[in-house]
Amino acid sequence: MFSVRTIFIFIALFLPMASEALDSLPRNLSQTDQGRALEILGFGSSSKILNNPYPLGGYKGLEIGLTTEFIPLEDLSVLGDGTKDKGEFNYYTLTLGKGIYYNFDTYVYFTPAVQGRDFQNFGAQVRWGFYEFSFFPLSLSTIVYGGAANFSNLVNISTFGGDLVATVTMDNVAIYAGGGTIRAVGKFIGGASGITDDQETREQSRNDVHSVFGINVAFAKVFFAMEVDRYTDTVYSGKLGVRF
Repeated sequence: MFSVRTIFIFIALFLPMASEALDSLPRNLSQTDQGRALEILGFGSSSKILNNPYPLGGYKGLEIGLTTEFIPLEDLSVLGDGTKDKGEFNYYTLTLGKGIYYNFDTYVYFTPAVQGRDFQNFGAQVRWGFYEFSFFPLSLSTIVYGGAANFSNLVNISTFGGDLVATVTMDNVAIYAGGGTIRAVGKFIGGASGITDDQETREQSRNDVHSVFGINVAFAKVFFAMEVDRYTDTVYSGKLGVRF
């Protein structure tokens, strides 16, 4: 499922934080265009799992990670007046995880300021590992999350969601899959410098079903995670993390 794209994600984890920028947002967006842009940017920038499946809460541990995420821009580029962005918007986030109780973990994430772009993203998630099978290396967990993203001070987005995730663990490799629902609410700025077609600030909301598939490979305290998230569009992401 990861194929060649997995290799690019893996390599991107080690590149300097000078990722491909979203050069511009399309202008003169109708309300239909705003809804489609919200699906692309809102769902695409929402919280990703990308975690080591072993609970931090089990030993009150700490996790630090760097993620790289890719939002497809092909459909965004044809909305409104259109743009020249045809590839993917690639950005990085820093993540911090802390165990708060046995099988309960909390995570926060944010975009580092050193990226030097008109984009900010931050949020949090809570994970509860509520069941482990005794006869098979399978565990079940629930994840709830929320976040916010700002694109060039022209689109402000909030996302909320929850997933049920099943994880199979084999030595140092874990494969997880699951799904749930997600909601995105976006404010599109109007005015002479805005991006709406009637120059009025508009709010849009979208709900969607979310499915996820990922793999986590651990080397002592270091781990690599790669993930495919399916909303209206498919989003790819990767993570390099370390646990203490």
